[in-house]
Amino acid sequence: MRHLPVAVALLLAVPLGACSGPHGTARNVASPPAPSTPGVAASAPPSARPTPAPTPAPTHPAGGATRHFVANTGDAVGPAAGLGYNLFDTGPDPQTVAALPAGGQALVWLGDLGDENCAPPRLSFPQFSAAVDRMAGNARVFGYFLADEPHPRPCPGAVADIRARADYIRAHDPGRRSFIVVLDGTNQCGGAYGCEYAALQPAHSHVDLIGLDPYPCNVSRSTCEYGKIDDTVRRARANGVPAAAIVPVFQAFGQSCAASNYYRLPGAAELRTMLAHWAALVPHPVFDYTYSWGRQGSACPTLADSPQLQAVMRSHNLNPT
Repeated sequence: MRHLPVAVALLLAVPLGACSGPHGTARNVASPPAPSTPGVAASAPPSARPTPAPTPAPTHPAGGATRHFVANTGDAVGPAAGLGYNLFDTGPDPQTVAALPAGGQALVWLGDLGDENCAPPRLSFPQFSAAVDRMAGNARVFGYFLADEPHPRPCPGAVADIRARADYIRAHDPGRRSFIVVLDGTNQCGGAYGCEYAALQPAHSHVDLIGLDPYPCNVSRSTCEYGKIDDTVRRARANGVPAAAIVPVFQAFGQSCAASNYYRLPGAAELRTMLAHWAALVPHPVFDYTYSWGRQGSACPTLADSPQLQAVMRSHNLNPT
């Protein structure tokens, strides 16, 4: 089945130099474009073919348990922690990280790189390296979120920018994970699938972990298209993303109260089926990612609006199989 692309942006809640409160990760989900015809997976562009990656950091954190990340918590870190979430989006601020709930860690947002507008990196490399140096050695930091759906074809510098930052993290804060989310779709790959996974696979981007975000529930069908999850994982693995590097991204949002209305909030049974598909394909990821706790301009309603979905995620997070 065709995976309909999702345009996403992450917004830093406070300036880099004055991070003093919780940082919310905002992913603005756009209406899908007109369908295009699937084709054969494309190869990575020449600019995305660097030398082989250095030996990566160990894939699983100490203890081996899957961590659970939820986006856009804002000031609601406590309620999210009550559902078993233990990985939170923050800026590079030690005080914010220190204030996380007991047992919680930070996934520090240091993007954007190679987003749909191909703007220069939001943080210059000196700003980025200063942020990593400030957080280096902090046991409450799990890793660094470097890019949300970068597009290497229209933005040929994206892979090199991500690679340089992943290498810096590995050299200056060893043991912390570098993470990106990759979309990959026919609109991004000229009618084919696979070009973004091929370009951004760990061997090229040097990142440790890659999020996959097929959202199967939409208003065009009465049932969710769970096959999108299977197809997305298959394509990612066929284009160089190892199973151990995959981070599942769960749909916990709709658009019935948003500006656009394509994606719909899954029901509790649908979310359980979604989780079962992911568990069969990626049974023990380093972490999983729920989008989204709070509302955004094109994500409404969300997990915060649904006690039924919260109960499903609480069971998933606190009762691992």
